[in-house]
Amino acid sequence: MTATYYEFKLGRFDCLAVADGQHVYQDPGALLFPHAPKDLLARALAPYGKDPDKWREWTSDYTCLLVDTGSHRVLMDMGAGSTLPGAGHLKKNLRALGIDPETIDMVLISHAHPDHIGSVFPNARLVIQDREWAFWNTTPALPRLSPEMRSMLIRAVDGRLPALSGRIEQISKETRILPGIQTLDARGHTPGHMAVSVTSSGRELLYAGDAFLHPVHMAHPKWSAAVDVIPKQAVSTRQRLLARAVARDSLVFCFHFPFPGLGRVREMGETWQWVPV
Repeated sequence: MTATYYEFKLGRFDCLAVADGQHVYQDPGALLFPHAPKDLLARALAPYGKDPDKWREWTSDYTCLLVDTGSHRVLMDMGAGSTLPGAGHLKKNLRALGIDPETIDMVLISHAHPDHIGSVFPNARLVIQDREWAFWNTTPALPRLSPEMRSMLIRAVDGRLPALSGRIEQISKETRILPGIQTLDARGHTPGHMAVSVTSSGRELLYAGDAFLHPVHMAHPKWSAAVDVIPKQAVSTRQRLLARAVARDSLVFCFHFPFPGLGRVREMGETWQWVPV
């Protein structure tokens, strides 16, 4: 990754895609598409120059979205902070753009994975779905992960939750947070995963969080990832978000897609295609 920001307008709102960094995942086929038929997966990955038999590492960009409404600075997710090498650059990159992290007054947390809750924004109202908060504050069931990955993930989340606990505002349903900013139920990747609809001047930006981890998940939304806690709901969420994006010609923002994570969705018969900006 060389670029650290991508600036664009959505109606009256000023928007910034801000890089948090990258992380390298091992054995990406098993992580992202564990149950995909091998021949179909090979065809799906070919446009990306990947052979599933030789694909050993996946370098994922981490990108957060900042929306300035004119009255509020609203951040979608907080990046990895110090939890992962190669990432955690969000606040540094904001400062390089002349944006003091203390001026961010709201953070919408799509879900509580450590790459989304790593930083601290001291003056921000923090919003999360109540099912998500409850899930990670018990003993979370992560049956699709290896014992090693499950243990690592739980330790990382446990290390961040205490810093948030006194400041979290939990919501129980889809909520209009501010004029033009609405949370959406996007459960499946985690039990309380949420997306965000940002609208201004009749245009929509759909912040999808981790509903899609790779563009292949748009072409094959039924291929759930090993990190999707509730696979059937993850699939139905993807299909619903994709249909919405096409119907509204929405811009779509995905945290893990190649920087800046922004594009549109095109309907292709019975499936969909990602078209990056």
